Amino acid sequence: MLKLKFFLVLLMCSACFAIPFKVETVKEGSGDPIKAGQLIRVHYKSYVYLDSARILAEKARLADSLRIADSLRLANDYNSDQVAGVTKVDTTALVDKSAKNKKKKSKNKKESKAAVDTVAQAPVAEPVALATYIDSISPLPSDTRFRMFSESYSGGEPLEFTLGMGLVIAGWEKGLVGMKPGEVRKLYVPYQMGYGENSLEGVPEYSDLFFIVELVSADKPMEPDAFPKNVEGLKWREAAKGLKVYDEKVGTGKPAMVGSVLKTHYTGWLLSGRKFGSSKDMGKPLSVVMGAGKMIKGWEVGLEGMREGGVRWFRISPAMGYGATAYSMIPSNSTLIYRVELVSSEVDDAVIANMDFFPDTSTLTFENGPEGLRYAVIKQGEGDPAQKGNVAKVHYTGWLTNGYKFDSSRDRGQVFGFTLGAGRVIRGWELGVQGMLPGEKRILVVPPGLGYGARGAGPIPGGSTLIFAVEYLGE
Repeated sequence: MLKLKFFLVLLMCSACFAIPFKVETVKEGSGDPIKAGQLIRVHYKSYVYLDSARILAEKARLADSLRIADSLRLANDYNSDQVAGVTKVDTTALVDKSAKNKKKKSKNKKESKAAVDTVAQAPVAEPVALATYIDSISPLPSDTRFRMFSESYSGGEPLEFTLGMGLVIAGWEKGLVGMKPGEVRKLYVPYQMGYGENSLEGVPEYSDLFFIVELVSADKPMEPDAFPKNVEGLKWREAAKGLKVYDEKVGTGKPAMVGSVLKTHYTGWLLSGRKFGSSKDMGKPLSVVMGAGKMIKGWEVGLEGMREGGVRWFRISPAMGYGATAYSMIPSNSTLIYRVELVSSEVDDAVIANMDFFPDTSTLTFENGPEGLRYAVIKQGEGDPAQKGNVAKVHYTGWLTNGYKFDSSRDRGQVFGFTLGAGRVIRGWELGVQGMLPGEKRILVVPPGLGYGARGAGPIPGGSTLIFAVEYLGE
């Protein structure tokens, strides 16, 4: 019985792969072979190998056979004369049946391989246009073993990603290494190196896959940044409390300013010298909008005054970094070291129009509202004023008085709606939004008693005065 179970386990394992992992170059490329860490662009055609569904059914059948074998083993632990309803089982028949199934599986496997080989033997015809050539090596529409579920050619734009960063399936990560620009490969990918037990649109679970991949282009590998041997010996200057900077190279291009779309290359280390992140490992610069509140405070302040082409080091205290929050490679209360190169700085008027910036309250004319609320109208509106019972729709951004942004509907791209007077928002909002005209924008200064009081909420400490930019969009 143990031998039978072992045999069935082996048979089930052999059915795990409908097709073995295989890489086949069908058109040679030229240039340097690619490796992990390079930003590459590929065109592709993706197919589900439909016979993998048959293999899955075979695995399910074998699993049932294993359960039968376990039942027989348990039954044989008892005296067969004392177990009611159990008769002696001829296991030879079961083994013979398994052997027949194995032969049948082997035959089907050979047929599948023959079909794959037929597809793989399309001749390489150099003079033919590439698109026509790709079609010539693709499975024929009449081949019911394959079904296309995705391709990039019709869209015109190749897929761009960094190899070796876990951004694509394991079959691609392994199968694309060593390709040269212009090269075309076929990849035969078993489900374990594809989407595994998961399913997605057009791809059932446990699906084996077949790909035709063309390497369009690849950026050259980037020289990694090195942690300074004597980080304390750099000529640091204090840019703000908790932030020191050192200019390795002063840029001469456009300045980084609030509202600019910045492209930067960076590498970040802990003070111990352990690297936790780098855009160079991803092969492309990080794109951020200055003043949008998407960067840690140390970056927002540290980038001020930089120009394109400049290289600046940041030494960021926990208060200007991630504070007490821990991340996978950044312990809580960590001092951070960054090397940042400003690649480009471009002002985008459309981006600026949809952003809220921390206001300079010293330049605004405030009016005294009820219960200690203060507000300044920075954009006039027109129409019917907001009143109790209206479902008010607004865009807003909220800051602490030190400039820390804790929330913004604009960052989410979602208008926020609430019923005035229903007690669904803080008291400062109930008082500050009432009377606003559609299109009007206000800066609200909300004392703790009209905000979250002594308890605070989430990233808002207790006793905090809050500053909001609120634009009323009407009902």
